[in-house]
Amino acid sequence: MKHYLSLILVFVCAFCAFQSVNAGDLELTETPDQIRVTLRGKPVLEYVKTEKPVPEGIEPHYRRSGYIHPVYTPAGQEISGDFPADHAHQHALFFAWTKAEFDGKQVDFWNQAKDLGKIEFREVVNLKREERQVAFSVKHAFTVAAGDKRVDALHEIWTVTVHHTPEDHFLFDVESVQECATSKPLHLPQYHYGGMSFRGNYEWLKEKDDHSIHPGDVVYLTSEGKDRWEGNHTRANWVAFSGKIGGQDASAAVFCSPKNFRAPQHVRIHPNKPYFCFAPMVEGPFAISPGEKYTSRYRFLVTSKAADAQLIAKHWHQYSASSK
Repeated sequence: MKHYLSLILVFVCAFCAFQSVNAGDLELTETPDQIRVTLRGKPVLEYVKTEKPVPEGIEPHYRRSGYIHPVYTPAGQEISGDFPADHAHQHALFFAWTKAEFDGKQVDFWNQAKDLGKIEFREVVNLKREERQVAFSVKHAFTVAAGDKRVDALHEIWTVTVHHTPEDHFLFDVESVQECATSKPLHLPQYHYGGMSFRGNYEWLKEKDDHSIHPGDVVYLTSEGKDRWEGNHTRANWVAFSGKIGGQDASAAVFCSPKNFRAPQHVRIHPNKPYFCFAPMVEGPFAISPGEKYTSRYRFLVTSKAADAQLIAKHWHQYSASSK
C-alpha cells in the first residue's frame, strides 16, 4: 500500500512539474524553469521562470527572471539576445522602468549593476488554450531595497498569447498590467528610455559611432518611414528591425496598441546596439498610482525574411482595427 501511494505521489509531482496545453499544431509546455511554445514542432518562444546561469565573464547580479528568450524565427534562428557583453542587463524581450522614484527614493529596474531595483518571476497565473491560440499569464514583482530587506513596489501580470499562423511567420501578443503593491505610487520622471524592450541577436552589434550599413547588418524602420537614427525619440505605431543571422534573413516588427498610454508612443532606438523600446516617459513624467492599472499591449510579427513594409502595414491595420 505504501509503495502504491509513493507511485501516485511521484506521478502527481511529475505532472505538476511538466504540463502541456495544445491547440492543434500549437503546443505550450510548462516546466519548473520555463514555459515553451511551439508551432508545428518548431519553437516560437521561451519564457524564463528560473534565473539562468550567467555566461562566463558576466557578473552574477545580471541574473533575472520574468522575460522571454529566445524568440525564434520560423527558420529556427534566435532573433533575441540575452546577457550581451556590452549591456548584460538587456534581456531579450523584457519590460523595465529606468529612472523612477518610490517612497522618496531613486530606483532603477533597468540597470541591474546599480542594485536599486529588481524584477522577478513570482508565479504562473494561468495556462489557456483556444481553437487558434495558446496563452499563459505570469506574475512579476518589481522590488526595491528597504534596509536589509526588499519590498514589492509593483506587481505585474504578463499575458502572452501565441497565434496559429501560416509557416512564413510567427505572431504573438504581450500584455502587461502593472499595479502598485503598496499604498505608495511609482513616479516615472521624463527620461530617454525604459519600457517594453527588445534586444536583438549579438551578431547585430556595431562599434560606437559606426553608422555604416553593410549587407546583413541590422536595419530599423518605423511606421513613419524613419531609420534607427532619424526614428529615435519619434512616435511610431510600429518598429521593425531586419538583418541576417548566420547568413539567413530574419526580421521582427513590434506593434504598439492604439489603446496604450500616450499611443503612438515614443521609441528609443539605439544608434549602435541592436535594441529599442517603447518609452512613454520621453513625452513627460507620469505615475502609476495605487488603485489604478497601467496596461500596455504589444504585438510581435517574426519572420525569416527581410522586413516587408507592405506586409507589416497589413498586419498593423488588422491589429489596430481589432484593438478598437
